[in-house]
Amino acid sequence: MFEYDYDGDMKYYQDQLAAKGITKDMLNMDNYAGLTARELQSIVDSVQLVKKEEKVC
Repeated sequence: MFEYDYDGDMKYYQDQLAAKGITKDMLNMDNYAGLTARELQSIVDSVQLVKKEEKVC
């Protein structure tokens, strides 16, 4: 099955990331141009915001 590259505005995916608390500085979906809509949605669905723990010495 052949899927065409997504040719729409990445704002759709960037807004989904923003709802998860992930800013464009953290993950810029424009860097993934050339992927299909299914691949882009998979990235958005998979990404998680992880808080770094402070090291106490």
